[in-house]
Amino acid sequence: MPAEVTPQQKSFLLLQGVASPFFAELEKALIDAGHKALKINFCGGDLLAGRFFSTALNHINFQQSLEELPEFYQTLFTDHNITDIALFGDTRPVHVPAIELAKQQGIAVHVFEEGYFRPNWVTLDGNGVNAYSKVYQHSENEPEWFLQHVERNPDWQDKSENTGGGLAIRAWHDIRYHLAKTLLKPMFPKYETHRPDSPLQEYWGFIRRMPMVSLYYKRQSNQQIKRLIASKSPFYLLPLQLEADSQIRLHSDFTSLKHVIQTTLESFATKAPEHAKLVIKLHPLDPWFINYPKIIESLCNQYQIGKDRVIYLEAGNLNALLEHAQGTVLVNSTVGTSALAVGCPVIALGSAIFDIPGLTFQGELDDFWANTEKPDAELFDAFKQSYIEHTQINGSFYNQKGIKMAVDATIKRFAENTPQLQPDNNNVEASENAAVTNNKMDADQLLRSSG
Repeated sequence: MPAEVTPQQKSFLLLQGVASPFFAELEKALIDAGHKALKINFCGGDLLAGRFFSTALNHINFQQSLEELPEFYQTLFTDHNITDIALFGDTRPVHVPAIELAKQQGIAVHVFEEGYFRPNWVTLDGNGVNAYSKVYQHSENEPEWFLQHVERNPDWQDKSENTGGGLAIRAWHDIRYHLAKTLLKPMFPKYETHRPDSPLQEYWGFIRRMPMVSLYYKRQSNQQIKRLIASKSPFYLLPLQLEADSQIRLHSDFTSLKHVIQTTLESFATKAPEHAKLVIKLHPLDPWFINYPKIIESLCNQYQIGKDRVIYLEAGNLNALLEHAQGTVLVNSTVGTSALAVGCPVIALGSAIFDIPGLTFQGELDDFWANTEKPDAELFDAFKQSYIEHTQINGSFYNQKGIKMAVDATIKRFAENTPQLQPDNNNVEASENAAVTNNKMDADQLLRSSG
């Protein structure tokens, strides 16, 4: 018999969360607020996080195959009278069928993700993230929508509180999570990860790279940046995302970062001003699987680009680069919002929430080099204000202070029951249907990539 839920009470189903205590703390806070909460464990990492950090222990282990998930979810939705589902990462294979069923049955969907604006923000969106975001779909990235759908406040500022924390605590949670996933594999023999690379291989890459960054590359890169800025030479920036970033695989036409670099260098070779330079900066969390300097050197030879025109950086002050660059070329990295915030021209080569006329260059890459224009500051403020209002919460997933801030803000957001954005036209329904179809395709693609 289905569980009873009072009008003021909600029944939450928590799916896979971020590799940290955040979902365990959220579960406890929901119960303390008078709601019902049920957590699903898909692997040993989920189990450890829940059992170790949560006192509620209202958990179910899913130990079947992905093909059995839709029936499993439907049974839980019915038996527990589920009103809301919450999850981290809307394109994970274990989440796609839950989102589809929830939308069909009017169950609220709450998707968490890293913040669109960093640091100090995390994402909580009511439909999906990035190209699946409600704001993205309703606005269709039209500048007029942002200018009309925010309360115009010329004194509006990002007043987020500093969450503290750092890379070390995030790495600790990640290591603990994936170690438990490995050790408890016999309990979840059919679990298939969404990550294309082995976490143990990634850790080995970090172990090799991080000491070198701290002891050598950070200082070397900052010296290069200072010399470049002092030289007054015009330069463009290409910040690399992670090879495993789902935003590359699912929200762009690129097959790899090598493909991104090749496309950029090919255009730079013939269309950029002859005296301009290109700075290619590695992602801070790159695990050193790929020899990018070798790839860059080979491509520079192929396109006959002088070695002094392309600068590769392992680390360094990103803000200093953005403040002085002629423009930034990227796929859909959140570096884009950082660049726009300091007035740096941007071209997005993939689907990005900030790829809006008036903010980013709307032409082809070949035309970008000689036609960079600074973003409209008023439009960027409206864009940022809108996304923060509808999709961002002040907090962090990793350190104690940040988790408490994020949990408190989430409970407040749920209690306010903020009404969904109202569609401006009939294209939104078609857009949402396309998102469901794309999510199905995303799951198949992720399964293939996870091996």
